[in-house]
Amino acid sequence: MRPRVAVPPTLDLIVQPALSPRESLAADRRLLDEAPAGRGALRVYALAGEVLSLGRYHLTPEPPAGCAVTLWRRHSGGRAMPWGEGFVGLSLVLPHRAALVASDPLALAPEQVMNRYVRGILEACDLSGVPALYPGRDVITVQRRILALVSFEVEASGALVFEAVIASGRDFSALPGLLDRADPGGVVKAGMLTGEDTTSLARQLGRALDAAEVADRLRRGYERRLGVSFRERTLALDADLDAAGWLAQRRLHPHLDRHASVATQLGVLEAHLALAGGRIEEAMLAGDFIANSPAIERLERALRGCPAEPAAVEAMVAGVFAEPENFILGVGPLRTVSETIARALAT
Repeated sequence: MRPRVAVPPTLDLIVQPALSPRESLAADRRLLDEAPAGRGALRVYALAGEVLSLGRYHLTPEPPAGCAVTLWRRHSGGRAMPWGEGFVGLSLVLPHRAALVASDPLALAPEQVMNRYVRGILEACDLSGVPALYPGRDVITVQRRILALVSFEVEASGALVFEAVIASGRDFSALPGLLDRADPGGVVKAGMLTGEDTTSLARQLGRALDAAEVADRLRRGYERRLGVSFRERTLALDADLDAAGWLAQRRLHPHLDRHASVATQLGVLEAHLALAGGRIEEAMLAGDFIANSPAIERLERALRGCPAEPAAVEAMVAGVFAEPENFILGVGPLRTVSETIARALAT
């Protein structure tokens, strides 16, 4: 039976103006562990230094020696994003994906989650005099220029983290430079963004806002748009987390020698396979998609031993995503997943 957690009337508000990526990752881990008991939180923070944020499903690149860019893998999927100095991060952690709407986790379809939880950010922008819009997918824009990027994850416990990064003193045109420095081999694929494609709070308001100022606006935004209240909370800094192991979890091994990729709504979907005796020995999906991690883990396990035939792959993919709690967004039709794996079989 699916868990039914009451809508939390009050969320913790946590403001952390200067964190290391490791501390931030550990903070979300702690909040996600607390969430199934019915506790929710809005965490607003800034990361020190220059940070390249990988989505949960990106392959792990090898930065060159002496690289000053910190690689950081967040909990949610989606595209690679600039973080760190000049950007403000947001984590909304809830007991389940519909927790601010209903007690039933499935009351919000996966494709509705970002549309719902982005509303507090839009109201915060409106309070600041910034005419932001959510046109869909993973972007918040001002006059068609990217101001913020969003994503989310739903864990096996049902807990949700909705993540956003807001351009304050810098903008998303920083991404290509960060990728060039931290991933000169081009392991992580990303489209080119220029100053004409992006904007920032500094450009809109004439000055950047710090984490505390953004948090104040977000608090009022979520109160107005989603009807929640907040209690301030201080979260002890805790870096007791294997950040290196977390980052390295999707390192590509040489035996995964079958590969195919396809352009998608958010960027790229990749399939990496190893075959043995006419069957899939191991499979890894990578790229810019947004999915609940238990579904991807289950699919990769289910593909082990699967006959190396398109029809068998299609059945495995369909079976995993037939479960209502499972989803994959940003790739277009579900058949894109099975077709990409089938293309890798043929290489």
